Amino acid sequence: MEILFLLGGLVFVAFGVGVVLSEARARRGAWAQQGEVIGFSTGQQADSGMPSYHPVVEYVGPDGRKRYLDSLVGSSSPFCAVGDAVTVLVQPGDPGKAVLKSSLTYGVGAALGLMGLTSCIVFFAVFRATPFSLVSAAGVVSWAAYQFRRSTGAKPITLEIWRKYKDEAFCPKVFTDATKAEISWADPEALRTAIAKQQKVNRIVLPILVLAGVGLLFLGVHLHQKTAAFLARAVSARGVVVEMTTNHSSDGADTYAPVVEFEHQGRKYTFKDSISSNPPSYRRGDAVGVLYDPDQAHDARIDRGRWNKAVPILIGGFGALLCLLGFWSFSRRAQRVS
Repeated sequence: MEILFLLGGLVFVAFGVGVVLSEARARRGAWAQQGEVIGFSTGQQADSGMPSYHPVVEYVGPDGRKRYLDSLVGSSSPFCAVGDAVTVLVQPGDPGKAVLKSSLTYGVGAALGLMGLTSCIVFFAVFRATPFSLVSAAGVVSWAAYQFRRSTGAKPITLEIWRKYKDEAFCPKVFTDATKAEISWADPEALRTAIAKQQKVNRIVLPILVLAGVGLLFLGVHLHQKTAAFLARAVSARGVVVEMTTNHSSDGADTYAPVVEFEHQGRKYTFKDSISSNPPSYRRGDAVGVLYDPDQAHDARIDRGRWNKAVPILIGGFGALLCLLGFWSFSRRAQRVS
């Protein structure tokens, strides 16, 4: 259902903004201290259950005491090495509050936010306020609220509980010599295996990632220019949905696209819209706005107002994101080699 795009998008946006704001707050007024990566802790990725490795950094605070920062950001393969010199940003009034100075945290937050924003844009591009869609959306929202209520044990979330959850979710943990044993240290053999596997994968995946990003970026630019040229010469008309066609998928997740009929110079034309969804965004008999080329009336599409250019922008944006990720990975690998 389309409402899931909005709900999921808002969750991703909230987490992305939370990561960025938490990082900015932790850096405000902090002192830069030199640190060294002494090992890795292990966690678990929620989506795949695979282990994730977080660098553990040893540093000396302004009070002269040694501490150990367990980084909030981890990956399936370590993105740094034991012995690497890093910078730790420490709060002078509370040396136990510290973050690793790295643009990666901002990158992760921005990526989460962009993914959420993209999902929200998809929702607004395809959602139509019909009685069926509104009832379906209300049902999904009610179910999500009920599940969230159950997960919190039917207890109201106070400001104190929320702050505690936020600190656990967005703030890295800092240990002392007395609490160092609480760190979930990664198994050395598993760590070496993960590094070797990632190096092998990178030799193949990174070039493909960059090429795919460049391809999508050029495709997005091409589609944007093509859409802009179409909109410049298109005229509007009223159309009606005469049929819903099924787009079959190999995984069984079929979607439905409207077939629209409109009239130009006394002759009727039909076209199948390029955007499909499940459940259907339209029903047979729905009136829709149509844009078409008067010289080639078969070249037509549903008029979505300001969202007419959404698809090329999304494709180009995703391609740019892949390029940035690929080039960042190449630069990290070059730094390790040097």
